[in-house]
Amino acid sequence: MCILTCPFEPPKPKTKHGLEIKSAADYEKLQQMEANYFADMVKRVKDSGANMVLCQWGFDDEANHLLMQNGIPAVRWVGGVEVELLAIATGARIVPRFEEITPEKLGVAGSIEEIAYGTSGDKIILIKDCANSKAVTVMIRGGSRTICDEAKRCLHDAICVVRNMVKNRNIGRVVCLCLSGVAVSMWAGRSRAWPRHRGEQRRAPGVG
Repeated sequence: MCILTCPFEPPKPKTKHGLEIKSAADYEKLQQMEANYFADMVKRVKDSGANMVLCQWGFDDEANHLLMQNGIPAVRWVGGVEVELLAIATGARIVPRFEEITPEKLGVAGSIEEIAYGTSGDKIILIKDCANSKAVTVMIRGGSRTICDEAKRCLHDAICVVRNMVKNRNIGRVVCLCLSGVAVSMWAGRSRAWPRHRGEQRRAPGVG
């Protein structure tokens, strides 16, 4: 898998230029130059060994046609955040220019498929069996945008709690003490031998 942040199209000049096409031969020459540029880009991708391309920007119809001819599926208009997450999950390196495509910068994924969900026919691209399985994508669906936002905030809060417990050991100790207290309270409610008066004192089993 190759992750690109450069568009599949000829570079645009940064300054304004004028181009005059006076004959059909000039037009064919310009078309041939553009076709050669697209062919060179696709050849660089194919020579690197990539069999899938994820592009942050769009690509021209000519590039799409050449990619299909070479058997290389491609996805365009991938968001910047998704590009970074995919690079982490697949172990790929983001390539900013076609000249820098090498086999060492490619990522690995088990399968890539497009699935439809819901009644509206919305489609998503699902990437499975990535090289780095620690990265996980959670898809939240709801009846309205407000419900989805609330579920997203709850999920974010839960992840932050787990993160704080991992970073700060004192929080983990407090949680363990709370759980121990709950367990003792439950045992006391079930046990008939537990004293019901303040004057009596007994030690619960397993509690020092």
